[in-house]
Amino acid sequence: MTNRFECSRLPLLVAVALLGFATLFPFAIRLAEPLAISPWEPALSMEAVRLNAGLPIYETAHATHMYGPVLTIVLAAIFQVAGLSLLAARAVFSLIGIALAAFLSATICGRANRTFWPAGFLLFLAINLRTNFIFTSAQPDCLAALLGTAGLLLWIRRGDKLLPTVCSVALFVGAALTKQTAAAFALIPALHVIWWERPLSTKRAAHSLVPAASIALLFVAIRFGWPAMFEAMVTVPASIKVYPDRAFAALAVLFLTFPILFIALASIFGRGRRVDSTNQWICSAIVVLVPVSAWTIAKSGGGLNSLLFGYLAVTALFVSQLPFILRWINELSRNRRLWAASLLAVSILFSFLAQLRASLPVLFLQYGDAKYASVIQLVARLPAPVLCPQDPTITYKARKRFERSLFFELDTHALDGNWPEELPAALQEEVRRAAFVIEVNKFIPVPQLSRFLTASGFQRTPVPELGESAYVLWSRSVRSSPAP
Repeated sequence: MTNRFECSRLPLLVAVALLGFATLFPFAIRLAEPLAISPWEPALSMEAVRLNAGLPIYETAHATHMYGPVLTIVLAAIFQVAGLSLLAARAVFSLIGIALAAFLSATICGRANRTFWPAGFLLFLAINLRTNFIFTSAQPDCLAALLGTAGLLLWIRRGDKLLPTVCSVALFVGAALTKQTAAAFALIPALHVIWWERPLSTKRAAHSLVPAASIALLFVAIRFGWPAMFEAMVTVPASIKVYPDRAFAALAVLFLTFPILFIALASIFGRGRRVDSTNQWICSAIVVLVPVSAWTIAKSGGGLNSLLFGYLAVTALFVSQLPFILRWINELSRNRRLWAASLLAVSILFSFLAQLRASLPVLFLQYGDAKYASVIQLVARLPAPVLCPQDPTITYKARKRFERSLFFELDTHALDGNWPEELPAALQEEVRRAAFVIEVNKFIPVPQLSRFLTASGFQRTPVPELGESAYVLWSRSVRSSPAP
């Protein structure tokens, strides 16, 4: 019996080993990259630096990011310890992603199937390969998911006790204040009651609405108590254009390239087994989180990281079925057992590696280049005010100066759901007062900036130490090089 069981596990172990290598590779790359990996990383970081300096982060004077304040608070805490280090921020958020994978694996497998914890952990961590490596980015997605799933677990296990209920609602609220779409986790209890509980109790249904109602009341309070925060968190994201065809395309890709979902569904419903409580909750999560994820990616500028919540729910269903799937494979004849185990291994690898070739270029992106330190030194010795609206960390490190972020300003002043054709007025005024501007020709073209610089009398100025760098100096008069 042991040999048969080991035979069914061998292809799975090979798949896990290959997947493990593929999963570790992005961590090795991203956690050795000191430069920003996107223009939003330095912009997000500067909001945390503002908070540490005692400056307001939500105000009408400058545009901030569209995430919740929890992200800024966590980044501020990191920078209090490590200084303004994007690498340190990325490392901490990578640990949060790892904690999310470990928490979900331990929760779904439980004590009865603890031997499956490592496999479950690796499968959850491999979602990083399907979401533009969000586990290794200083973005709030994994933190929001961790808070949301912790809140949901506490809600499931709370019984009739008041304290666990309050803590669960607090976690749901914290998730929504980290990333707004994480508010969807608070809808899962209500759907679970409507879908699975019979007879349907009015009291239970009313109780299940508490998490969602709490978040709704929170946003109402923010609307009237802190309008600037409401503007950044709700009004600005709501103004971004949505492309419904992207949502349908994202759902099609998810279903067509994630076969482990159908293997899990076949395991649950194919043999007439009763759906246990764990899988009832997971199915409820899938019905809520997959459409929400697809809607999020459909917005202008949406990326594969938007699908994180949906992938977590689908993977949770598969992980919950791993013991039953392997037990079924073990009951087959020897030849069928080998074929079934091999098919399972291929399905796992395909599910997580299907988009890897398309995603790999994202892994090696840098915002800026190796001349980052040189451009900081250049800005420090220039004789007049200098702006770098595409990377405000440069002027902060050189002169301890806070300035607006070009990308946040464009997001905030979107027209018809897309970036405006011209620079926002406040940023135009800031550029007019400058004598030098550093442009970053990397990652995302921003013709609005170069057009305005040209119209305002700026000219590109050669700087020998920058050479063919992505950093370009603009000045109001032609200079062969800045003053030493």
